[in-house]
Amino acid sequence: MHETAALRRTVGYTVVAVAASLGVVFSLPDAGVPAFVDPRTPLFGALVQAKLFFSTFTTLLLVVLLATYGRVYREFPNRFTLSLILFTVALLLHAVTSNPFLPLLLGFGRGVELGPFTYLPDLFTSVAVVILLYQSHR
Repeated sequence: MHETAALRRTVGYTVVAVAASLGVVFSLPDAGVPAFVDPRTPLFGALVQAKLFFSTFTTLLLVVLLATYGRVYREFPNRFTLSLILFTVALLLHAVTSNPFLPLLLGFGRGVELGPFTYLPDLFTSVAVVILLYQSHR
């Protein structure tokens, strides 16, 4: 029964994060796309949008994970849980700073990154966060 509840909670958080991330991508279609990019080359824009999706998705799930670890630490304060909180904060900072919308938000202009490695690190981090989230609710 506990496994089912953990799986439902994880799927619920993941679905909400996917929906919110898609909302961000579709509400900011040109976020992070450099001004010099020819609009007739949609691949670059698609790569930046994929990065925006995965970094937003990861950020949202890390916030949930941080709240979960915070509740656990309040109940059982120990060094292991504190280290999980610090690890999660570090991952959260990575996700926030890798979001292509952040430079625009801070007034630095549009970023310049090319290729699938623009979003692949965030994809793998997203998978890791989903696994940690599931384990935290078991």
